[in-house]
Amino acid sequence: MIAGADSGRFSLPLRVARLVARIALGALFVFSGALKALDPGEFAKEVQRYNLLPWIGCVLLALYLPWLEILAGLVLVLKIFEKGALLVITLLLVIFTLALASAMVRGLNIDCGCFGKALESTGTTLPLVRNLLLLLVAGLLWRENK
Repeated sequence: MIAGADSGRFSLPLRVARLVARIALGALFVFSGALKALDPGEFAKEVQRYNLLPWIGCVLLALYLPWLEILAGLVLVLKIFEKGALLVITLLLVIFTLALASAMVRGLNIDCGCFGKALESTGTTLPLVRNLLLLLVAGLLWRENK
């Protein structure tokens, strides 16, 4: 048997899993960014409900954040500047997770605003769990991105 021959058997499934994870994470950010970009006024109201920023900050975030999400997601899907896109997405997920945890700790009964008004209200618990799982996916992509 040739040394290292067994590792080839497992590399294809791992490469496919990594490809699927990268495309799914990127596509999720393109999707969520696009939904928020369609109605920045409504997204600004969702951001304001977190009580973390003044209104002008909410408006600016609502105008620019969706486009950052779309760009980072596209770049990750297309595997252009993959590490940069993964860094932006990871940082956004950390910020989103902290904002959700903050809302939960303060007892705010709000929708996460993650997908604009396209999806019915999910509160803060389900999005917090989802973000933690997405951070796990991002972490696995970082681990494999050497």
